[in-house]
Amino acid sequence: MYVADMHCDSFLTVNSEKGLISEYNTSKKHPFLQFFAAFTPRRSRTPEMRRRDVMHCLDIYAYECERLSLTKIEDVRSLYYATDNNLPSAMFTIEGGGGLLADSEELFTLYRAGLRIMGLAWDTNELACGAWDENDTGLTDEGIRMAHRCAELGIVLDVSHLSDKSFYDLCGVYHLPLIATHSNYRDICNSPRNLTLDMARTIIARGGVVGLNLYPAFVKNGGAALEDIIPHIEYHLEHFGEDGLAFGFDIDGTDGEYPHGVDESSSIHDRVIDYLLSRYPESTVRKIAGENVINFLRCVL
Repeated sequence: MYVADMHCDSFLTVNSEKGLISEYNTSKKHPFLQFFAAFTPRRSRTPEMRRRDVMHCLDIYAYECERLSLTKIEDVRSLYYATDNNLPSAMFTIEGGGGLLADSEELFTLYRAGLRIMGLAWDTNELACGAWDENDTGLTDEGIRMAHRCAELGIVLDVSHLSDKSFYDLCGVYHLPLIATHSNYRDICNSPRNLTLDMARTIIARGGVVGLNLYPAFVKNGGAALEDIIPHIEYHLEHFGEDGLAFGFDIDGTDGEYPHGVDESSSIHDRVIDYLLSRYPESTVRKIAGENVINFLRCVL
């Protein structure tokens, strides 16, 4: 089994004592691909500061991949090399592109360094409106330019933090597959950060993938346990079958909050996989745990 998780915020926790890989944020039983997200919120950060934040994360990523012997996934060749040889691997992503402009030197530098997946907004910024903003203004003109530039470069856009209008605006101006790296289903847990059925249909119809998020507030209204991810899985299976569902656990982005039965004492992925194997056939778990992401990347890289 090759495990792939589409969203991890471990750049936030790296320090002199703790590196990018911890005891709990990757699988210890299986080879893995971990997406590491550079996080650039708007609040209290100017565009210049946010650009520096992203480039600093890129420096950490390059250093840690070398130190930890992680294969950097940048194209189909590197993907096949990692998966065929069961090697631990990593992808550099951006959670919120605020501070970057469509024609910026930094965007092209990031692309050359391996950026292939990016979210336009974590919260409302100069590109798009975030999911929590009640004044839903959608994509800005610069956001539309950024979507076009990302399509030209082959950067897949992540819709997880977009407002509803931003999502549909993006669908109208961006022709590549879309991905929701860490979003659950709104019909199961009513949060603006979760996907409506129509949004999910759009993502799946374009060949995209939806990543299950473990943040309790997005799993179940009023508290969550590990078994509460099952309704989200069942919802997806009912509407879309086994394809297009993946892990997007948001590890290190939840302030230490996880569903009851999950904590940071050991590998979160292995604990969830063991639980799913008690509920579903191994073939289904293999798809959700990694195969769906790997197949998606083989199509878009």
